[in-house]
Amino acid sequence: MTPETMHDEMRAALAAEALGALDGEERTLLHAHLAACPACRAELAELRAGAGVLAYASPAAPTDAARSNRVRARLLARAAADRGLDRDDDVSDRTLVGGAPSPYGDDVTQVVPAAPAPTAVPRFRDRDDVTQVTPITAAPSRRRAPVLPWLAAAASLLLLLGAGAYALNLRERVDALSGQVAAAEGERTELERTLDEREAMLAAMSAPTVQVIDMASAEQAEPGGRMFWDRRTDRWTFFAHNMPAVQAGREYQLWLITPGGRKLPAPTFRPGPRGEAQVQATYALPADSLAAVAVTLEPTGGLPAPSGPIVIVGAMAASR
Repeated sequence: MTPETMHDEMRAALAAEALGALDGEERTLLHAHLAACPACRAELAELRAGAGVLAYASPAAPTDAARSNRVRARLLARAAADRGLDRDDDVSDRTLVGGAPSPYGDDVTQVVPAAPAPTAVPRFRDRDDVTQVTPITAAPSRRRAPVLPWLAAAASLLLLLGAGAYALNLRERVDALSGQVAAAEGERTELERTLDEREAMLAAMSAPTVQVIDMASAEQAEPGGRMFWDRRTDRWTFFAHNMPAVQAGREYQLWLITPGGRKLPAPTFRPGPRGEAQVQATYALPADSLAAVAVTLEPTGGLPAPSGPIVIVGAMAASR
């Protein structure tokens, strides 16, 4: 079981622990997890706080009058017995009606509301008979509303809240994982695109139909370059090195020179910080229509015909 799975199972048991429904091994495992998980401890505290108000979820129901009278009568009888009253006392000659004085002291006067027809309390035969006192009045019995269904509903609500919080946490984790998957998918697509470009470049440089043209400075200077021409696909791939930096508004331009001296314009480029450059293009040109490849320095964007001196040049006679 992974730590994440263990955490999820323990979190699902928090609601039951808040209601005191866990015991045995389940409760031991949960408390071992709580010792190392602040998040679950905080959530259990919140659930226990919610469980603390369950006692107020049940509606209050007053005790019926008959039961109340029986309890009061037993208490009065016990008080009389403790004071040493016996069977000769005149307790039975007095009635506990509203407004009449009580034979048991000022603290118990008017304990029973007056009834339309007062009824005398029977004499106490002995101490064992005091539990059989008949109340003066008996109101219709009303059954107390059951509490258990309310407690069950409140417990179900608490469990539902815990399940809702757990589901929300799962949704957040799913959203986070979905974002990671989307980012990984975008990275994979970009890597595939880069790989396709490099494979296409290698194919344009290594195919059997590729003719390589070495280029060097016309003044035997340091700059140089190499053109790869795939005559089958008309794909041109050019690499230059040690090219001098150019001023603003100026660029290098490639030229394809035919045997008749015609100069066909090709793309322009600017070298990198170390004088390196790379150009790819597609031009349909018959295999016997190329005499040389040259590079000149021209205005930015290039011209239809060269205006500057040749910087590097490569002739077909020097090709491989």
